[in-house]
Amino acid sequence: MANEFSENLKRIRKEKGVTQEQLGDAVGVSAQAVSKWEQGSFPDASLLPVVADYLGIRIDELFGRREEYFSLEQFIVQELNAAEHDEEGNLLYGAEGEKRRMQCVWRLCHILACAYMRCSNVREFSEMSIEGNLWGNAFTQIVDEGGFLQAKLNKSLQYFLIMPQPEEGYDNPDALAFCEDMEELFRFLGQPNVLRVLIFLAQQDQSIFFDYNTLKEELLIDPADAEKIVEGLLRFRLVVRAELKRGGENELIYQYRLDCNLISFLTFTHMLINPPHNFSVRIQNRKTPYFQHSTYKKPAGM
Repeated sequence: MANEFSENLKRIRKEKGVTQEQLGDAVGVSAQAVSKWEQGSFPDASLLPVVADYLGIRIDELFGRREEYFSLEQFIVQELNAAEHDEEGNLLYGAEGEKRRMQCVWRLCHILACAYMRCSNVREFSEMSIEGNLWGNAFTQIVDEGGFLQAKLNKSLQYFLIMPQPEEGYDNPDALAFCEDMEELFRFLGQPNVLRVLIFLAQQDQSIFFDYNTLKEELLIDPADAEKIVEGLLRFRLVVRAELKRGGENELIYQYRLDCNLISFLTFTHMLINPPHNFSVRIQNRKTPYFQHSTYKKPAGM
């Protein structure tokens, strides 16, 4: 009866598309010797490394001792599942578990940044970088021809951004090309009280509706100005309109719809006002301009 070694050798050889003659030639024995191995005998111990190398496997696999393989996706799932359990292995439900999962994702992203730098001992370097800068205003930033990534490390505000370089540049027509709508948005955001209204709305439960009187009462904004602000919010789809039936009339009410995008916008606005100066890691290897198409030069309508 064939033993496990014999069965594994025969299976692996066939999976690799190798004949008994080819394996015998590579090892320095006859095809008959290989046939005997596959029927229950064993080769000389000195030949095992040669057999394994030729088949592209580890010696352990010939004896059925295979390490469990984890894909990158499996590893990430495993890490995230572990993150939402406490020290005793109990599953954490609700906000506490979600916060731990998010912090795990953030740390995995930073490990990715360190690996991108080709640094040795990636996990230790990542943890050291984060722990050493939790209370400072520190960043990780890598800029090269492949794009850029940036992470803010301190506890007051953490983020991780990866932006691969598009083939047609960041200002390609489907991305960040100059357009009049962009100009109009910045012009609108610069008007008095607009930013105050957006921040006020972001403080509310996202299911809450409001009207002009809400802005008048909460922010002391003139009703005429409140109406103009809401019209602008509708124009840029930052709120949606609905109707409330009261008596015999329908009143217009509005609901905030910017969601987390305001946080993203304010985060990078803050960074423009206060450019990063303290870096845990900074690599600047880019020579190509970010924008390549000079779309800002084109007159309107062209």
